[in-house]
Amino acid sequence: MPPNMDNSEINLFAMDHKSSTTDPTNPDKPISDRMADKVTDSGETEWQPSKHEKAVIYTLAVINLIVALDATIIVTSLAAIVDDIGGTTTEAFWVGTSYLLVNAVSMPIICSISDVIGRPICLTFAIVAFTVGTILCCTAKGMAVMLVGRCIQGLGGGGIHSLSLVIQTDLVPLRFRPKWYGITLGAWAIGLTIGPIIGGAIAQRTTWRWIFYLMFPICGFGLVAVPYLLTLRPKKATAQEKISRIDWLGGFLFAGSATAFLIAISWGGTQHPWNSAATIAPLVIGAVGIILTVLYEVYFAQHPFLQKDLFRDASSIVAYIAAGFQGLMLYGTLYYCPFYFSAVKQFSPINSGLALLPNLVAFSIAGIVTGRLVTRFNNFRWAIWIGWLLSCFACAMYCGWRVNDSAPMWVIAFLIGGFGHGAILNAQNFATQALCKAGDEGAAAAMYIFARQFGMAFGVGIGATIYQNVMKLKLRWEGLPTEIGDYAEAYIPTLHSLPPGHPRDTIYDAYKFGFQILVATWLAISVVTLLLCLVFIKHADMNRKLSTEHHLDSERMVRHWGKKEPGSEIGEGISV
Repeated sequence: MPPNMDNSEINLFAMDHKSSTTDPTNPDKPISDRMADKVTDSGETEWQPSKHEKAVIYTLAVINLIVALDATIIVTSLAAIVDDIGGTTTEAFWVGTSYLLVNAVSMPIICSISDVIGRPICLTFAIVAFTVGTILCCTAKGMAVMLVGRCIQGLGGGGIHSLSLVIQTDLVPLRFRPKWYGITLGAWAIGLTIGPIIGGAIAQRTTWRWIFYLMFPICGFGLVAVPYLLTLRPKKATAQEKISRIDWLGGFLFAGSATAFLIAISWGGTQHPWNSAATIAPLVIGAVGIILTVLYEVYFAQHPFLQKDLFRDASSIVAYIAAGFQGLMLYGTLYYCPFYFSAVKQFSPINSGLALLPNLVAFSIAGIVTGRLVTRFNNFRWAIWIGWLLSCFACAMYCGWRVNDSAPMWVIAFLIGGFGHGAILNAQNFATQALCKAGDEGAAAAMYIFARQFGMAFGVGIGATIYQNVMKLKLRWEGLPTEIGDYAEAYIPTLHSLPPGHPRDTIYDAYKFGFQILVATWLAISVVTLLLCLVFIKHADMNRKLSTEHHLDSERMVRHWGKKEPGSEIGEGISV
C-alpha cells in the first residue's frame, strides 16, 4: 500500500484491490475461492473442471472407446478371420494374445517416457501406432501381416489406455478422480459391451474387415483432437537432459523379460508341453530377467521407471496383486463365457455377444456409481470388499452352469459379476493412488493399469491350459480321443453336427466340465483376494492437493475460444 494515504484514500485503495481479486463472472466470489474450488483439500467444496479440462476428459473417453472395442470385437469374429485368410489354430490364438501381450508390456514404459518428454507427444504416438496397426490388420491377406498389425495395435492401445488414466492425475484432484474417471470408464465399458455384438454381426453379415474399418473415425478424431486440446507441458529441460532421464536399460530389460515370460505362459500346456524346452527356456529367461530388472531398478537405476516406493507397504502390494487377479478374471469372462455359449448352447456369434450384455451393462453402471460414491464418502475400502464378495457369488453361480445353464441362471450370475467387477475396477484403481506418496499418483496409476493388463495377458494362457487339460482328462475318463481338447474351438462345428446320444452328450459334458473347473479356479482366486483385501488394505485419506510437473497451458484455447475462463490463470505453472 502506498505511504502517506489518508483514510478516504485507504478505503478507495481497498475497494480497488478487492475488485481486482474477484471472479469477473461472480463479483462477490474472490478468485482465492476459485482456487479453493480448484485445489481443495478439504473435500467439502465440489471441484469442477474448466471447459478446457472437460474437453480433455471427454476426448480421453472417446479414444478409450476404440481400445476396449478392439480388445473384445475380435472374440466373436476370430473364426471368420481365420477362415478367410487362412491360418492354424495356433495362429488364431496369437491374434488375440499378441495384442494383450504387447499391450501389457508397453504400458509402464510409455508412461515413464511421458514423464520426461510430455504426455501429448506420447499419446499422439500411441494413436498413430494404433492407426498404423489397424491399417495393417484391415488390409491383411495373410496371418503374418495380421499378427504384425495386432502387435502394433497393442503398442498403441497400451499407450492410449494407460496415458488416459495418468493424464487425469495431472488434471483432477485425487478426491474427485473416481467421479470424473467414471466418464472414461463408461466409454471403455461401452466398447467392451458392443464389441462382441458388433464382431458377431460383422462375422455373420459382411466381411470381417469392417471390424477394423469402424475404428478409423475415432482414430482420426484422436489424431486431430489430442494435439489441439492436450496442452500439458512437462518440466522444462534440454533435449540432452530429457534423454538422460529415460531409463533405457531398465525398459529394455523389462520389455524383453516380460515378453519372454508371457509367451511361455501363453503357449505352455497348449501349443507346447510344460516340460518342453520351448516352454521352459522362455519361462526361465523371463523370470530371471524380471528379477534382474527389479534389482537394477532398486539399486542401480538413476531414474527408475519402476518406482520401489509404490510397494512400500502391504496395502499397496495387495492392491496391485488384486489388480492383476481382476484382469485375469475380467478378460476370462469376456473370452470363455462366449466360448461356452457358442460350444455348449450353440449360440450364434451375435447371440453370444448379446448374452454378455447383462454383465457388461452392470459393469458400466457399477463403475460409474462407485466412482461417485467413493468421491462422496472419501472411502474406497467398502467398494473393494463388496466387489470381491459379489465376484465370489458370481463365480459360484458359474460353477453351477454344468447342471443348470438356463437363461435366469446365467443372467443373474452375469449381473452379480458385472456389479462386482465394476465396483472393484474404479475403487481399486484409486486406492493405489491414495496409498502412494503425494506426487506419485501418476506412477501409481501406470503401475495399477499395467498390473491389471498383465493379469489379462497371463489369464488367457493359464485359462487355456486349465480348460484344455481338464477337458482332456474328462475325455480320457470316458474313453474318447483327447485330441478334441487340443482343438476345442475348431471342433465346435463337428460337435454340433453329431447325432444325439453317445458320444455327443459325453463330449458336451467335457466342454462343460472344463468350464466348470476353470470358473472354480476363479472362485478360489476371488475368495483369496477378498481375504487379502479385508486384512491388508487400509484406509487412506483422498483429500490431497494436486501435485504434478505437467501443467495445462490454456493460452491456445484463449486464442481460439475468444476469452480466458475466470480463474484459469491460477495454477498455471504452480504445483500445489
